[in-house]
Amino acid sequence: MKKIVMTALMLAIATCAFSQKKNVSGAEGKLYEPVDLPGAKAQIELAMADPSTANQAKTYWVAGQVYFKIYEDEFKKKAMNASYDQNIMDENLLKSVDAYIKCAELDVKPNEKGKIKPKYQKEIKSTLKQYTNYLVNEGLENFNKKNYESAVNLWGKYLDMPKVPVMQSENLKADTMYNEIKFYTVHAASSVPSKKQEAIKFMEELKNDNYKAETMYEWLYDAYKNAGETDKFVKTLQEGIEKFPSNKFLMGSLINYYLESKKENEALNYLDAAIAKDPQNPQYYLVKGEMFLKQAKFAEAISICEKAIGIDPNSFDAQYYTGFAYIKKAEGMDNAANNIKNQKKYLAEKKKVKAEFGKAVPFLENARKIKPEDVTNLNLLKTAYYRVGNGAKYKEIENVIKKLNN
Repeated sequence: MKKIVMTALMLAIATCAFSQKKNVSGAEGKLYEPVDLPGAKAQIELAMADPSTANQAKTYWVAGQVYFKIYEDEFKKKAMNASYDQNIMDENLLKSVDAYIKCAELDVKPNEKGKIKPKYQKEIKSTLKQYTNYLVNEGLENFNKKNYESAVNLWGKYLDMPKVPVMQSENLKADTMYNEIKFYTVHAASSVPSKKQEAIKFMEELKNDNYKAETMYEWLYDAYKNAGETDKFVKTLQEGIEKFPSNKFLMGSLINYYLESKKENEALNYLDAAIAKDPQNPQYYLVKGEMFLKQAKFAEAISICEKAIGIDPNSFDAQYYTGFAYIKKAEGMDNAANNIKNQKKYLAEKKKVKAEFGKAVPFLENARKIKPEDVTNLNLLKTAYYRVGNGAKYKEIENVIKKLNN
């Protein structure tokens, strides 16, 4: 009796397996005239779900064809300006790629005799290489329509292709588009809350591949800061400054972090170490000068900015900030003078104030020579001339500003 039950069970298993194999061949047959894509999809998905065919390379070879035919059917509608569904296109293109990747994986597994007899590798390699173009183009279509999540899904699949075992010999990363697509994927992923980590991953990869690395350091700082990952954004800033010492955004962001965190000594130590390492870089002196300005340490700001001028007299920022520091110092002196009750001392102090305003003029004039149309500098220069009582120069600068604003 037991033998009869076992035989019946074995027969049932064999019948089931045969049925699922029929689903594979049936799905394949429905891709030809008369084409029945819904039927093909239903049958191949039954085969993919059944244990008897779920681990067979041919199942996924056919699945790849079925899903691509569905994608292709919608693509033809689009090409003929007929009604089409972009979501169906995207979904089935991705499913097709995944099916071929799965097929390639199963195709190199040992058979029941322990032998490896690949059948589909060459065709899969060729097919996937061709499909990278579809992934890129459909990603661009979605990106232009601001469907950023779909763009990331499609481009992400393209970007992952070099890691697929069957494609590793194709050197896809050498494609001139590869890093450019990754760059735009960062744009798209940054616009989708659920894709923020993918954006960071791709930014890190681009930074490490030295593709738009300076921009990547800036974006990574923002991404880590927005994510509340202080250690990572500080490390990113420090590493970025090491590689791009003239980047004002990175340096300014790090110094602002130190100042906002009440770590003035750390900021000074960091800048002093940077200056010691590269004493001919005027940017470090300027950042230190800006830091002193924020702390209302105007004399220190003047001294350090003048060092920057000594290195690069043609630096607009160095000339402007020195002039600005003199103006701020003079305003502070003027406020203090207004509280002096003794008339003689008051007048003497006012004379010093006027002289201090006058010290700003040559620096602001130098800045004007470098950037004649910088209105911020011109307004400060106008203020300096007014405070020293030079009406003619005041009117001249005022007229220049009016012309620039018209």
